[in-house]
Amino acid sequence: MAARPPENLGDTMFRTIALAAAILVTTACSTTSTMRQAPRLQPQQTFAYAFSNQGGDDDEGIARLDGIIQAHLREAGLIHAGEGNPRIEVVVKHYYVRSNGARFSVGIMAGRDKIVSNVRVLGADGAQIGDFDVETFNSTAFGTTEGLMKKHASELVSKLKSA
Repeated sequence: MAARPPENLGDTMFRTIALAAAILVTTACSTTSTMRQAPRLQPQQTFAYAFSNQGGDDDEGIARLDGIIQAHLREAGLIHAGEGNPRIEVVVKHYYVRSNGARFSVGIMAGRDKIVSNVRVLGADGAQIGDFDVETFNSTAFGTTEGLMKKHASELVSKLKSA
């Protein structure tokens, strides 16, 4: 049996980095949704927007989340303030996000990042036309607070648009 030549250090590093990247991509953020009543939206429909917090004490972080959700809804062409518009109400039910420093220094030992929002869609007459929850979590040390918030907002918009 012939002796095996030593592996190239560059190949080994490349495989290690590729494996780490694959793990990062598959474990960074996850989102689940519970749809109780799928919203019945009309094409080109726009909505007034309301946001409230019932699930966290990080006022600064929750204000950032509100801004990110608004930006995603605006980009999707879903919100426009106006009298008599139907309304999208987003209520944060649970908000726990580790600081980036805690995430870096102790990783998963600092707990699991999690944002849960309830989204209700109300018609111009105030009748509910949609109701669902979005739960986004990051149980690893990978990812960022900003990334978690953007994933949450994207899933929220996706559920509204898929109706």
